[in-house]
Amino acid sequence: MDLLRVCLISLLTLSIFFSTASSANPNQPEASDDINDSQQRQSKNTLISDVYYELALFVSSKPKFSAVIKIYFSLKDTNEPLNLAFKYAQINSFSINGHKIYPNYDGQHLTLSQKLLNRGSNTLEIRYSGTLPVQDGGLNHFLDPNDQQVYLYSDFKEDNASQLLPLFKQASLKVRYQLSITTPKPWVVVTTMKEANVITKGKVKLWQFPASPKITLDQLPIYAGPFKISLEDAGKIKLRLISKQSLYGSIDTRLWLSYTKMIFNYFNEHFGIPYPYDKYDQIISPSFLKSVVYAGGTRFTETDILLNIAQTEVNKQALTANITTALAKQWLSNIMHNHSSNTGILTKDPLLDSLALYMTDKALTSTSHSPQIWRNLYFNQKNLAYEQDELTTSYHSTGQHPLSDTFRGAAILRQLAHQFGSEKLRLSLKDLWLSSSKKTITWTNFIAQLSSKTQQDLSDWQESWRQASVNQIKVDFSCSNNRVTSFNLLQLPPKHKQASLRKQKVTLGLYIQGRGQLHRNLDVTVTYQGAKTNIKRLVGVRCPDLVYPNDKDWAYVNVKLDEKSINTAKLEISTIDDPSLKSMLWQSLWESVLDGKLPLDQYLGAVFINLPKEQNITVLAQVLNQLSQSKNYLELMQPIHLNYSRRAVKGLAQMSLRKTMFYQDKPQLQQLWFNAYILFSNSNQPLDHLVQLLEGSANINGLILDQNTRWKMIKQINRYDHINSQRLLLVEQKKDTSENGEIASIAALVSRPEASIKRRWLARIHSDEHIKPLILHTVISHLYPKEQKLLSNATSELRLDNLAELDKHKNTHFMQHYVSNLLPTQCDHKSIAILAKAIAQYSPSRTTGTIDSGLSQVSQDGLQRAHRDEVQCVKMKEALLH
Repeated sequence: MDLLRVCLISLLTLSIFFSTASSANPNQPEASDDINDSQQRQSKNTLISDVYYELALFVSSKPKFSAVIKIYFSLKDTNEPLNLAFKYAQINSFSINGHKIYPNYDGQHLTLSQKLLNRGSNTLEIRYSGTLPVQDGGLNHFLDPNDQQVYLYSDFKEDNASQLLPLFKQASLKVRYQLSITTPKPWVVVTTMKEANVITKGKVKLWQFPASPKITLDQLPIYAGPFKISLEDAGKIKLRLISKQSLYGSIDTRLWLSYTKMIFNYFNEHFGIPYPYDKYDQIISPSFLKSVVYAGGTRFTETDILLNIAQTEVNKQALTANITTALAKQWLSNIMHNHSSNTGILTKDPLLDSLALYMTDKALTSTSHSPQIWRNLYFNQKNLAYEQDELTTSYHSTGQHPLSDTFRGAAILRQLAHQFGSEKLRLSLKDLWLSSSKKTITWTNFIAQLSSKTQQDLSDWQESWRQASVNQIKVDFSCSNNRVTSFNLLQLPPKHKQASLRKQKVTLGLYIQGRGQLHRNLDVTVTYQGAKTNIKRLVGVRCPDLVYPNDKDWAYVNVKLDEKSINTAKLEISTIDDPSLKSMLWQSLWESVLDGKLPLDQYLGAVFINLPKEQNITVLAQVLNQLSQSKNYLELMQPIHLNYSRRAVKGLAQMSLRKTMFYQDKPQLQQLWFNAYILFSNSNQPLDHLVQLLEGSANINGLILDQNTRWKMIKQINRYDHINSQRLLLVEQKKDTSENGEIASIAALVSRPEASIKRRWLARIHSDEHIKPLILHTVISHLYPKEQKLLSNATSELRLDNLAELDKHKNTHFMQHYVSNLLPTQCDHKSIAILAKAIAQYSPSRTTGTIDSGLSQVSQDGLQRAHRDEVQCVKMKEALLH
C-alpha cells in the first residue's frame, strides 16, 4: 500500500502550465507575451521578457557534450549588470550583441555588464562544453547496467538545468526553445515538439525540432539514446511508448498502448475538446528520476513499470490511474496557468489537479476498466487530505497544501455531480474550457458557470468551501420495539476550530444482521445542511444494526460511527459483500483508535476475527497497512503494555504465516500475507524461520522469494539483530550488485540497533556531503525504527536543535523526508511538550519578521504532524485496556 501511495502522490505533485505558441517568426523574439491578464500585469514588473533560445547540442555515448546557444531576449532597463546561472561549463567563445568579449564567468554565474546591454532587444551567443553527471544534473548520463547502453535523461529542476543551459534568474520565466541535437546514428531524440527533420551524416544523426510554445524550463524534456519505440494511432495523433532496450521485453506494450488509446478516445468524445498537441509520448526513465507530465508527453519511472510487471490487481490499477491522470493533464495543459490571485474555493492553486483526478475517476468508471477506482485507488489519498485539513485547522497553518487541495477539489467535483447532475457539470466544464484559451480556470469562474447552467445561486455554497477544513458527520437515532423512533444526521466542525457547516448530498446506508451476514436493508439519499438534519422518513423503519452516513462516498466529510455501528462492525465486517463499505468501515474503526475512542486491543480483536476471511486485495492491503501502524504505536508505547505488545505482534505474525500457507494457490494474497509475516517477525522463532527460508532449509508451498522479498527479510533480521543477520547481509550484497541491491543493503545496515552506525550516518545526513538522494532518503527512513527508542533518544535533542539550520540549507525533498522520519517521538507527555514548544518557537505568529527566524512550511507541517502523532499515541496508550 505504501508503494501505491508513493506512486499516486508522485503523480499528484505534477503540474503542466504553459501557453500556446504564437505565429511570430521563430528566429526572432516575440513582440508580446500571450498570457492571461494577471500575468500581463505581472510582466510590467519584470526585467526580462520575450526570451527565445536556439540550442545546438552535440552528444555521444561518452559523458561529454558541446553546445552552441543563441539567446534572444528583451530588457526593460540597463541600470545594472545581468546575471545568469551557468554551472561548470568550459566557455570557448562568447559574444553579446555582436561583440566578442572575454566572459565574466566564475564557474557558477555569468555576469553581463550593463554597458554591453541594450534597452529592448539583445542577443547572446555562447560556444561551450561540459561533462554530463550521472545524477542530479540538467542532462543525466545513464549507463544501463543490464546491457551497457547509454541514455540521456533531462531533469530540469531547481539548479540542475544551469549545468546545461545559461539561465536568467527570474522566477517562472516562460521561454521558447528551438533545438537541434546531434547524436550517434542509432539514437532517438525525444523532446516537447515532434522532429521536423532527421538528417544522417555518416555515423551521426542531426535531429531538428521546430520552436516550442512558451514554457517554463521544467516543462522542456530532452531524452536521447537507443530507445525502443512502440507506436499506436489515435486518429491523427501518434501515441508512442518509449523505453530503454533492456526493459522493453518486460512491458506489455500492446496492452499499454491499447489502454492509452481507449482513454484518449474517451476524453475526446466525452469532453468534446480536441487533444491540444500533435503527438503523445510516454517515456520510461530510471528510478532516480520522478514521474512528470510535460507538453505532449509523460515521463514514467521504472518503479511505475515494476508495478505493472508485478501484475497484482492493486498495482495494475495504480498504473492505469497514473496513465489516465497524465492524459487528463494533457487536455488541461493549454488552458491552465499559474494562478496569481487568492480568489477561488481552494486556496490559490488552480483547478488543474482536481480536474485531472475527477476526469480520471470518470474515465476509469465509465470505461468499466476499474469501476471502483475512487475507492480502490484514491481512498487512502482522500484520507491524507482529511488529515492535512485537520492539521491546517488545528495549528492555524498559513501555507498551502496541494495534496489536500487536489483531493478536496476532486471530491467537491464529485459532490457537485451528484447534487446537480453529471451532465450539467460536464457541460459547464466544456463551456468554460472553450471560452478560456487565454484565461485561467479558477473555482470562482467555474462555480459561476455552473450557477448559470443550474439556474441556482451558489455563492453561499462557494463561501462555505473557502476554508481548508473537513467537517464530521454522524448519525443519532433511537429505536423502540425494533423500529426507528427518531433519526438525525449531525454535522460537526473540525475538532479545534469553528468552520462553515456545509451543504452536501449523501447516501445513508442502513444495515441489519441476518442469515450469517450484514446486509443493506435500505439506503436513503439525503441533503444535509447545518448542525442537525432531521430525517423523518426513516421513522418506523426497522432498527439498523449499523449505519454508514456517507455510503457511496459522495461527500468530502469525515464519518464518525455511532457506538452501535462500531460494535456491529467489530464483529461483522467480514460478512459484508461490498468492498467499498468494508474499506470505509475499517477506516472509521482505525480513526476511532487514533482518537482514543476505541481501545487498540479491541480494534486488533476485530482484526483477528475478520481479517483472516478477507479476500479483497485492496481491503486486505489497507488493513495490513493499519496493522503496520499499530505495531509502530505498540513499540513506541513500550515499556508500558510490553506484555500485551509482545502477545499482539506474535499473534499477528502467526495469523500472517497461517494465511501465507493457506493461499498457496493465490499468489497475490499469499505475497501480501507473507510481507505482513516479515513485518511482524520480531522475536526469535519467526526470525529463525526467516533465516531458514533465506538459506533454503525451509520453504512455503507456492511462495517465490524474489529479490525484493529477500531484501525485505534481510532488512528485518538485521533490524532485530538476529545472530546470522550480518552474515546473510554480506551474502546478499555479493549476490545482488544492482542499484536496488545497493539501496536495500544500506537500509538493512542502518536499521541495525548499533549506536555507532546511527551516529555516523546522522553526522553525514547533517553535513554538506553530497549523497545520492535515493541513498539519503533510504537512510533517513530506516535510521531509527520505532522499537529503537533508547538509540533514538540518544540523539533526539541534536536532531531537534539542528532543525532550523538544516531547514535553511537543505532542499524541500530532504526536509520532507527528515521531518517525516527524524523528529524525536517517545509517546509520552514530555515529548508532546517538547514538540509543542518547538511549534510555538517557530510559529509564524512568533517570528520577528525576518526570513531566518522561522521554518519552511514543510518543516512546520512536520512538527505539527509529529505533535499530532504523539498526542494520538498517548491517547491510545491510555485507552489500551491491558
